[in-house]
Amino acid sequence: MREIKEKLKNISKYLKIKYNDKWFKYNWISKEENVKLEYMWMCPDPIFAKYGRSPQERAKNVEKFLLSDGFKKCLHQFGGQVINKDTFKKYFLDWINNIKNIQIKEDYLKIYKKILNKLNKSSTIAILTKTNKKQEKNELKNNVLLHEWIHILINKNNLRFSYNIKDEWKYNEGLVTFLQELAKGKIDKLEENAKRASYDFQKQYYIYAIRFKELLKKVDNPKERKEKIINLKNSLLK
Repeated sequence: MREIKEKLKNISKYLKIKYNDKWFKYNWISKEENVKLEYMWMCPDPIFAKYGRSPQERAKNVEKFLLSDGFKKCLHQFGGQVINKDTFKKYFLDWINNIKNIQIKEDYLKIYKKILNKLNKSSTIAILTKTNKKQEKNELKNNVLLHEWIHILINKNNLRFSYNIKDEWKYNEGLVTFLQELAKGKIDKLEENAKRASYDFQKQYYIYAIRFKELLKKVDNPKERKEKIINLKNSLLK
């Protein structure tokens, strides 16, 4: 954890933004819980989006999703996500109350209560998938956690791109991926990673990371880097 937090501190210096050690917490949930959470928490991945582009549509089609090959495929994957307590409490319960199947709704209520319990002592938390595989655990602790904690760092400094922006997730994931690879000293690999990515959804992370690389490559002043990002945010809102 110390190495990851050192990387976060370096990012905060790179952009001249605030850093607080207390912001960064994480916890574990099962892979199945994580997939179900991603689905109803409106992850834009096409594997979920095909069942709805609104919470109401996803609630209506949740049974179809849980019976799909896509769901079974997701159960073999590992990853993470960030949950903000205020946003989660404000929206998630309303969204899952649209689910008609009583058993599925009960399962989602258990996930809801479990996440809230993990958020008792924190306003924001990174959620990681449990695994018994050593390789997956190493990837989760070294790369996935860094990625999710950069999301928290960006969110806490109001650098998150607004939901009102078209394809806002691409800008947010692009910025976080750029900063992640920068912290690891690997931004020269972004173009290669974009070419190698076989899944278009993941490919977008690198494509938009390259945009931030281009945006900031000639900017040496940390304050100006931050201003460049803010100006991009504001221009996309017009």
